[in-house]
Amino acid sequence: YKRQINAEYGEVKLMRALGKLVLFFYCVQLLFVLTSSWPTQVPFWPHYPTRTIQVLDGEWSFGYKENFNLDDIVPASISTPNTTTVPSVFDNAPPGVMGRRGTAFYRTKINLTPGKIGLVYFSACSFYCHAFVDGVSIGDHRAGGYQPFWLVIPPSSSSTRELFVAADNRFNFTTAPTHSLSGDFWYFGGIQRSVIVHEQPANTYLLQVETFTVDFNGVINVNVVLGGDTSVSSVVVSLAFDNGTAGTPFSVSVANGIGKISNLQVPNSKPWTLKSPNLHTLAVSLHDDNKVVVDQVIVRFGLRTLGVDKETSRLTINNEIVKLHGYNRHTMWPDTGSALTLEQVIEDVSILKDVGANYVRGAHYPQDQRFLDLCDEQGIAIWEETLGPGVTVSDLENPYFMKYQIQAVNEMVSASINHPSVIFHGFYNEGPSNNQRACPGYEASATAIRSRVGKSRLVTWASNQETSDVCLDIADVISFNSYPAWYYSKGDLNAPAQHWNQMADTVNKKYPGKPFTISETGAGGVWEWTNKTDVYWSQLYQQEVVERDVETALKNDHLSGITIWQFADIKGNDGATKDCGSCQYIPGTHDCSYIDVNCYRPGGENHKGSVDFWRRKKAVYSTVKQLYHSVN
Repeated sequence: YKRQINAEYGEVKLMRALGKLVLFFYCVQLLFVLTSSWPTQVPFWPHYPTRTIQVLDGEWSFGYKENFNLDDIVPASISTPNTTTVPSVFDNAPPGVMGRRGTAFYRTKINLTPGKIGLVYFSACSFYCHAFVDGVSIGDHRAGGYQPFWLVIPPSSSSTRELFVAADNRFNFTTAPTHSLSGDFWYFGGIQRSVIVHEQPANTYLLQVETFTVDFNGVINVNVVLGGDTSVSSVVVSLAFDNGTAGTPFSVSVANGIGKISNLQVPNSKPWTLKSPNLHTLAVSLHDDNKVVVDQVIVRFGLRTLGVDKETSRLTINNEIVKLHGYNRHTMWPDTGSALTLEQVIEDVSILKDVGANYVRGAHYPQDQRFLDLCDEQGIAIWEETLGPGVTVSDLENPYFMKYQIQAVNEMVSASINHPSVIFHGFYNEGPSNNQRACPGYEASATAIRSRVGKSRLVTWASNQETSDVCLDIADVISFNSYPAWYYSKGDLNAPAQHWNQMADTVNKKYPGKPFTISETGAGGVWEWTNKTDVYWSQLYQQEVVERDVETALKNDHLSGITIWQFADIKGNDGATKDCGSCQYIPGTHDCSYIDVNCYRPGGENHKGSVDFWRRKKAVYSTVKQLYHSVN
């Protein structure tokens, strides 16, 4: 009996020892994951082949607090007992169900060579973001939760560093002035796109390389934008196109931190068009005094110019008149919120190609660079805009708001400047442009864009003021939001053609030389409502209204394009979520057994998508597909 007890006790000790060993190796593995096994390939363009890079996509330690005072951020006193994946959002919940609003805390380890400066690139952190390294603040971000920004990590004698991030998704004018409760979609919070850490490669380095098409037959201008010590008067660079051999290093004069190279000939050039989206690469290498390469950036670009046809005021790409046709698209999926996986981004682009879209308005914020990369490759033109629903005249007259608005413009432009797909930059969706006092705010954003992009992008905004808009002289392209037969003239299927033909005629006469687009129009259709009567909210009525919107846009010679509202159904904002609530789902399905269409956002969703939230195709999809493919 004693021998049996001793044997069993020995087994217990052995099991305990094995358990401790397993726990030890698990901790070592977790430490390894958090400190040294980060991916090193940036998941979008541009590329940095000579740099030491860590892409912090993976598991982070995580904590959350409600009603937290953002003046009290002391990383050492804030626990992060859980784990989460970055990128992700921390407030995702089904349509009609409130997500949490508060402050999330993220913590992880990174490696930097002792004595080296780090450069951390947040692809998007929403709404308000404050970052710390080794307990010391390295900066915060208040200019909107959807565009990238850089922060600098000071050097240290230690190689292992702690990165701590606080992300707050509460509506607050001080910490998130461009986020508005009146925006008609759910604003998600968290580190929703990749975080990338670079070791600063040299005292002076390549912050950015910008390309601008001079002639779509193969001539470009290049801006070499420097980081670090930008006081230098010149730099030595070499260039290589399309993976070719680099040319002889040469000196470039620098002014205000930018070296300009004019009239470069792209070898074996092919233009970028909607039907033939040819792309080129340019590798810019920075050399030291001994002509040794100390940094290199590879950008991808397309040879593409924009213009206006004199006779029709239609938009041209590379001197050819185009008809743009597509959708407004929100970056949103049911299970990931606004932090889409690459597979989800690819699926959305595949659906857009299938339906025949050649144009997307990125509503209502700067776009995921992975999405723009795919649009470059697939020949899909993009309207990209700063976050801006709910902007008021008082906002536009407020220096604090405008400071962060202009910062948002510059961050958006910097991130997307080499994408040939981006043809329009916009701002202030459905803003107060019927008030003359608002126009200086419109002028400020337009000027900020033009000062960066020249004629490579055109300036526009989605105006629901239509002919009452008093700021339209500022725009390069005039764009209207309106919903005939949906929000007004309900049941009148002649209303879309009457309205849009009238608007196109008015714009052409009043603003000759300015292209006109329909930036929003459409109707709602509940997925489950498939009966054969065309009642309001039925798929059939949605199909009938959208068909007439699209037919009118495609036939009218003074209309340059249309983006239907919208690509996919989305979760509504806080008000719609509280007011309408969720539908009653059939267990195990995405189908509603009951949904209240008397509420303005039934089930807490905006149902104007041609596909539903889960990307199931509604009846309107096949109609739009037939019409869009008829002009491709």
